[in-house]
Amino acid sequence: MTKVPWRAKGKQDTTIFNATKAGQVVSVDQMISTQVGFVAQLKGRLTTQRYRAATVFVDHFSRLKFIYLMTSLSSEETVAAKKAFERFASNNGVHIQQYHCDNGRFADKAFINHCEQQQQHITYCGVNAHFQNGIAEKAIRDIQEQARKQLLHARSRWPEVIHLALWPYALRMAVHLHNTVPSLADGRSPLEAFASLAVGSKMRDNHTFGCPVFALQNALAAGNTIPKWSPRARLGVNLGPSPSHARNVALVLNLSTGLVSPQYHCRFDDFFETTRYAKRDLSIGCTWQRLAGLIRIDRLPSLELHDNNAVSLAEATNIAETTPTAGISSRGRRRNLSRRMAESVSQREFFGDRNMHYMASQSTVGLNEAEDDRLHEEHLALQSLMGNPIAFHAEMMGDIMYFHQAMKQPDSEEFVKAVVKEVNGHIQNDHWQLVPRSEVPPDAEVVPSVWAMRRKRNLTTNEITKYKARLNMHGGKQTYGVNYYETFAPVVSWFGIRLLVVFAIVFHWSLRQVDFVMAYTQAPIEMDMYMELPAGISTKHGDSKSHVLKLLANLYGQKQAGRVWNEYLVGKLRSIGFEQSKVDDCVFYRGDVVFIVYVDDGMFLGRCDRQLTSIIKELVDLGLDIEDQGHPADYVGVNIRKLQDGSYEFTQRAIIDSVIADVGLDGPNIATKPVPAKSTVHLHAHKSSPAFNGRFNYRSVVGKLNYLAQTTRPDIMYATHQIAKYSSDPRKEHGEAIIYLVRYLKGTRHLGLKFKVDRTKGFECYVDADFSGAWNRVFAATDPSTAKSRGGWIVFYAGCPIIWASKLQTQVALSTTEAEYIAMSMALRDVIPIMELVREMKNRKFEVICTEPLVYCKVFEDNSGALELARLPKLRPRSKHINVCYHHFREHVRKGLIKIFPVSTDAQVADALTKALPQNSFVRHRRHYCGG
Repeated sequence: MTKVPWRAKGKQDTTIFNATKAGQVVSVDQMISTQVGFVAQLKGRLTTQRYRAATVFVDHFSRLKFIYLMTSLSSEETVAAKKAFERFASNNGVHIQQYHCDNGRFADKAFINHCEQQQQHITYCGVNAHFQNGIAEKAIRDIQEQARKQLLHARSRWPEVIHLALWPYALRMAVHLHNTVPSLADGRSPLEAFASLAVGSKMRDNHTFGCPVFALQNALAAGNTIPKWSPRARLGVNLGPSPSHARNVALVLNLSTGLVSPQYHCRFDDFFETTRYAKRDLSIGCTWQRLAGLIRIDRLPSLELHDNNAVSLAEATNIAETTPTAGISSRGRRRNLSRRMAESVSQREFFGDRNMHYMASQSTVGLNEAEDDRLHEEHLALQSLMGNPIAFHAEMMGDIMYFHQAMKQPDSEEFVKAVVKEVNGHIQNDHWQLVPRSEVPPDAEVVPSVWAMRRKRNLTTNEITKYKARLNMHGGKQTYGVNYYETFAPVVSWFGIRLLVVFAIVFHWSLRQVDFVMAYTQAPIEMDMYMELPAGISTKHGDSKSHVLKLLANLYGQKQAGRVWNEYLVGKLRSIGFEQSKVDDCVFYRGDVVFIVYVDDGMFLGRCDRQLTSIIKELVDLGLDIEDQGHPADYVGVNIRKLQDGSYEFTQRAIIDSVIADVGLDGPNIATKPVPAKSTVHLHAHKSSPAFNGRFNYRSVVGKLNYLAQTTRPDIMYATHQIAKYSSDPRKEHGEAIIYLVRYLKGTRHLGLKFKVDRTKGFECYVDADFSGAWNRVFAATDPSTAKSRGGWIVFYAGCPIIWASKLQTQVALSTTEAEYIAMSMALRDVIPIMELVREMKNRKFEVICTEPLVYCKVFEDNSGALELARLPKLRPRSKHINVCYHHFREHVRKGLIKIFPVSTDAQVADALTKALPQNSFVRHRRHYCGG
């Protein structure tokens, strides 16, 4: 219950943001609990770590809610909550554009920096003006009330088992019900509105929180038999649907061990009838509570909204959180605590130490194993980042540095020359004006400046060709509403680049690469802005204490710099007749000429060089400073070479040589390998193995390998993902895997993408999945990813590879059919936008390759169950649980735009993207995309 206001207020405008689509605006807030929460785990000894807070996200358009449970209100966990929500949104095809939040942790540098990286806006409430974040505040209050009702109802029916520390799962259950029950004015649920999918909720899958559950014994669930008179089921507690599985898979708390597992074969006592009429056994609930260290907690929870001016948590000092041991052996070694020993320890208080085994009398309970889950979440985030190879590679390269780092380099003199050249260029082009600090308006902010130093290398010889010093405004110090507003700027995808290059090959178009010199500064400044004098620069008029720079041009580093430059360039292109694509904002058309742009690089495609030269001259006449670089031999880091047969070759030999040198295999007589990874070895965390010896920079090598895999070498995609997974804590085995992969690259450095056109083929997508291929019972307790399947797909257009991926699925699949179907769904999320681009070009009278009048895609799948499910999308007993977000392509199948075909396993070229293969199979598949 909440207090009723003693008087009504007048009618007010309560609209905060008028969102027109999902993800456009999301409100976020945090809540804390003075009652600590139980942290569930699937295996191992129970942790003493506790949930103490939660972050709640609310989408303005659909009113969908998302909750992330937290052990603390630190900046790191707040950013982790944001990443988890954005992964959930991405799985449903939604991109988050703006956050509206209170101050507190959301004003911390970590949260702001992550929003900048994702090009997202942030708006804040006034200090102590929580009503300005009313959507999130009300959402927290609503789910808090629903969770309290569910928890207290279950506790009143089953008091000896239900503990108040289960409040995190009651909150999660309340959010699940809110999202799946139709509650919007149009009869849809918030989840349907958010994901734009018309799939109704299944009320039969919703069960009372905290009710008794009878789960089938593991042996029977696995298809085995047990003695005739043994119990067929075990008693547990329903903690709601699993967030990582299908909607009809429930999380069940085991009363004997305290472990929580996802269960499919179970029966629910929704009305607590078995507890009402059965004889009370007070020892039932004591075991799991003792194992979890909760036996002393017995007070009502106080869930409070997070106070942005005081982020400290109430201390729970009455919980025994001790380090787990089973005593010390006679040799001084620490004994591990088995599950049966843990159960014995939990009864020590009742029997007394004298009546216990000596090991149990010396033992303590509790272990913090949440670190494994955190590492798994980091791996999923890393997998998402790897999809942008240019950004991922830039982070890993050692040629990018700050000013103070460059001044410590052996070639610092070259960087000094680059700094002088950069400053003189700005002065000559009137990009700023030196003004006394006293003339700065009182309401204006003076933003710091920062240098970005870089060595540019020749991609063929790997030699340094240029020293670059770029002066940037420190965008992290800007304030929303004061010196910036909108920040989003589109970036062309590699898929679009490859597709248009295929068009050039097929129809013998001319290619021309251009570079916009100091691109951002060609656009005017958006508003009056002031910047501190850069480090290392002094003037005859004064120093940084007395003078500042008033910007007259769109300087690099501003949050809005990319958007301002993009709008300026789009305006110039439209003024000479170009039209922007409705599918990809970085693609432009004028007649039979196509122009694609990546920040300050661009590529023209047309029927003849004379036509392209004329267009470039028009842009120069408009005042744009353009450098015509001729044929795009090195577009964004890839060497493109036209062969004698008219086909094209995409290679990156310089980066391969750089990786070989980094690892130390650049000498003569180095043995090479025929495959990138051993087919008999699966990489795991290997926490008991020695740490990686550091003979080379692990993260830097991973960055370069990922750049190769994402751009020109799909044959190493699977091996690279396996290696990158353990970048945060590499072990001996992981270092050996990198050396093995580099030996393979040394023997195949000549290979790359081969674009040889087959005009009889249109879009073809090969999809495969490896169902729980990394499962290992030894590592399963510490590595959740072993239970997840890996999907791989490769898309061809006219026989040329344009899209490929190898990704660990975020949801645990329960069958091979489900794993294959999820992989098919993920692949078609990449294919459908490219199909739309080709359809747009066809409508503009461009000649495109279509084997039929429609622009459609053939999908090749080697699993009959997934084929049947995609072709005939009706509910079946063993497939009706598959998440709604994976059914998005069914309408395209119904219209005939996507056709599903069977393919034999031997002809499934995507097989090499899901697992390590023997040499013969691997080489056979590699020929399809690398030609060798």
